[in-house]
Amino acid sequence: MSLIKMKSFNLKCLFSPFLVLYLSACSQSMEVINSENNASVEKLSAAMQRHEMNDSDNELYARFSYQPLVGLGYEEGVHRRDPSSIIKVGDLYYVWYTRSEDPKLSWLNADIWYATSEDGITWQEQNAAVKRGLAGEYDDLSVFTTNILVAEGKYYLTYQAEKKNGYEINVVAMAKANSPDGPWQKLPEPILTPSYDGEWQPHPKWENKLVTVKPGSWDSRMVHDPAVIPRFEKYWLYYKAHGLGDVMWADSKWGVAVADHPEGPYVKSAMNPITNSGHEVWVWPWKKGIAAIVDWAGPEKSTVQYSDDGINFYVKSTLEDVPPAGGAYIADKFDDPENGQGFSWGLAHYGRSDWAFLVRFDTQLEQGMKKKLNWKQFPHYSTIRDVMVDPGRFSVPETSLNRK
Repeated sequence: MSLIKMKSFNLKCLFSPFLVLYLSACSQSMEVINSENNASVEKLSAAMQRHEMNDSDNELYARFSYQPLVGLGYEEGVHRRDPSSIIKVGDLYYVWYTRSEDPKLSWLNADIWYATSEDGITWQEQNAAVKRGLAGEYDDLSVFTTNILVAEGKYYLTYQAEKKNGYEINVVAMAKANSPDGPWQKLPEPILTPSYDGEWQPHPKWENKLVTVKPGSWDSRMVHDPAVIPRFEKYWLYYKAHGLGDVMWADSKWGVAVADHPEGPYVKSAMNPITNSGHEVWVWPWKKGIAAIVDWAGPEKSTVQYSDDGINFYVKSTLEDVPPAGGAYIADKFDDPENGQGFSWGLAHYGRSDWAFLVRFDTQLEQGMKKKLNWKQFPHYSTIRDVMVDPGRFSVPETSLNRK
């Protein structure tokens, strides 16, 4: 066909059956290509679809190392456990903790004591900050598991309290002072109580214990392990709870109650419980939101979680060898910072000995810190607790347990 004839080619031929077949084939080819691209995306495993980053790149992943303390270590005849967050006033660090001389239960018949330190390792035990109440008062059996709040020019201790013949029902109480050295003035009533629903009766054999007749709400039996953090221009009281009918050491969850003033009133969130796991409560300001270590108990145990709003938490990392009942030195914890920085050290307790005692931990949960990931730096790696506790049962010499 000549060039002239090409120019005068009838456009109707563009719709010839051959061209239609050609365009159809092209369309089918594009569908195959798109299908292959989609298939390559769909081939990602479930694990990689939810994978955000490696541990080495994750600011909310860290490991923990431990060292002994001077002044708060093992002492026959004295339990020290559940240290608070640590604050620094002038040149001194302060920590509060549960102190008991009860040989059977380290958290009962207890008072709240405090200690000071210049370096976070050598501590000077001072004296009792908050003591048990008089006979008949709601805290006459024990005051324990405390935490510190610094707000509006005052110091506040929140803690759990239990009454004699109170059938293990715990409440959250508060004391305030103008100085970290006291004197501490208790508020006349608890600031948080259980829901008190469900039904129970006294245990037929065991004094001061109950038997569940009808299960109650998730926090119908105990509210405890309180921690208050100023955030979003409010005061957020995080706490652990158990309900009537729960398995006590497995089914704990966290709730939160919010107030406009450090002393309350604290109003429980309608979204409670806000975690499905966690035994001890550990929260801090992280970047623009709140981070939390959710330790043993529950399906999301041993994780670091994060929330933008203080209510909805998401798992960001899993941890190993989490400090039991850890209380960290968090320099900006009470500043409601725009960019929370995190922490690098604190205290924890060892509670599986005949007398509980405090230890120091170091970690890398502060912005900008280089992660310590070499397994040789962590003696717990590859260990099994049963072997460590009773090496003889496994025919292992105790001296062989210390290999590094």
